[in-house]
Amino acid sequence: MKKQKITSILTDAVTLLVGSVLFAVAYNMFFIPGHVFIGGAGGVAEVLNILFGLPTGLVIIAINIPLALAFSFFYGWRYGLKSLVGIVLTSIAIDLSSALDIVPSAFPQPEENAFLCAIFGGLSLGLAIGFMLYRGYTTGGSDFVAFLIKLKIKNLSTAKLIAVVDAVVIITAAAVTKNFLSVFYSFISVLVCSMTIEAVTGGFEKTKIAYVFSDKFEAVADAFSQKLGRGVTILDGEGWYTKDKKHIVFCVVKKNELFLLKTIAKETDPSAFIVLGDATETIGEGFKAGLGDTEIEPRKFRK
Repeated sequence: MKKQKITSILTDAVTLLVGSVLFAVAYNMFFIPGHVFIGGAGGVAEVLNILFGLPTGLVIIAINIPLALAFSFFYGWRYGLKSLVGIVLTSIAIDLSSALDIVPSAFPQPEENAFLCAIFGGLSLGLAIGFMLYRGYTTGGSDFVAFLIKLKIKNLSTAKLIAVVDAVVIITAAAVTKNFLSVFYSFISVLVCSMTIEAVTGGFEKTKIAYVFSDKFEAVADAFSQKLGRGVTILDGEGWYTKDKKHIVFCVVKKNELFLLKTIAKETDPSAFIVLGDATETIGEGFKAGLGDTEIEPRKFRK
């Protein structure tokens, strides 16, 4: 348990570090120089930075305080505290890297390269938010609003809700700055960001379903249990042509365990017939614990 806790803390620390760096890259290298408004609290902060020179990170923190309080009430102070840590660290990274000029604009004429700023900015931010959501952190703004909406509309994905909230901010930002061409680039960036978040929060958790047809099904099942450490179910079947009774070994594994599964099956029974499929989501011991598309779950209130 102690080793597990240390591993979890180290994983969180690395996630926050990588997320903060990616945030700084997204804003200071692409969004702010290219006038690409990604949406959320960051989009509002960008507008205020462009119009009045206010520090982007500081404005993000100020906007997120009331949203963080509402989020904490419904999702618990554990998640609220993690969110505040994520907001503060990513915001500090944006302002600090800007002040030290260690993350300069990616292009000499960024506004003329707004399309590239939108693509690479969206990718950087999507990776940052996706990694942090995966570990139960949010980065405020659209994230908070999306999770608050999910209290009422549970079947919508977090990434899609974030995209809708961002769209509202983008259109408003374009109107305020009178730069309506930025809407085009901003929506491209939101699309790239949303797809990246979807890939990180959903793609990493996609699992594989294995059906192994073998006369040595008992040996295959034992090998899967011992060498893979995964639960195994024996299904009854019947060959339609031969009318022979068959036993099928059913097992669910993560993608990085797939090669080992195939190796074990073929070593145990070289004539084994293996059918593999994708599982979009797997909930239960050894996989994801919650019902949502991230580790963040709302509190249960007494009626």
